[in-house]
Amino acid sequence: MRTFQAEDEIAAVGSAIGASFGGGLGTTGTSGPGVALKSEAIGLAVMVELPLVVIDIQRGGPSTGLPTKTEQADLLQALYGRNGECPVPILAAATPAECFAMAFEACRLAVKYMTPIFVLSDGYLGNGSEPWLIPEVSKLPSIEVLKLPSKEDFKPYKRDEATLARPWAAPGTPGYEHRIGGLRSRT
Repeated sequence: MRTFQAEDEIAAVGSAIGASFGGGLGTTGTSGPGVALKSEAIGLAVMVELPLVVIDIQRGGPSTGLPTKTEQADLLQALYGRNGECPVPILAAATPAECFAMAFEACRLAVKYMTPIFVLSDGYLGNGSEPWLIPEVSKLPSIEVLKLPSKEDFKPYKRDEATLARPWAAPGTPGYEHRIGGLRSRT
């Protein structure tokens, strides 16, 4: 795991997408105004089918006006706040203990289906507390990355029949070099 404080919201989501492109699971945290700034890059992650977890700790807005007032008003932005047809699954915690469960499940689903996932929470949950039994790691569901096909059968956007996800081949993996994006060139 590597963490760092990016200089702004756009750099944070770009770095998380870069981590996912490189074979790690990128995660970024923000609040509603930050989601607005990250929306174009989240759309890119949807288009190139990279796993990404966006944690949105909702608060009052707009901009930085109410950083300590709790609010749950980002659902529609999380659902529809990108250009074009760009769906993103959303998970939301209802209790402080569920914050762990939702974050874990978001990571599992993002990798399984090769898609960005939103986790919605808020300041009330983040500052709340409740009795919670820390789960044993061995009893958590496994997070499995789809096995790469043979080099001869590799196609960057060939779908897994069960999940419809594309294979996750990190750049530079011998025999799995590929380009991802929306433009095609013919040679």
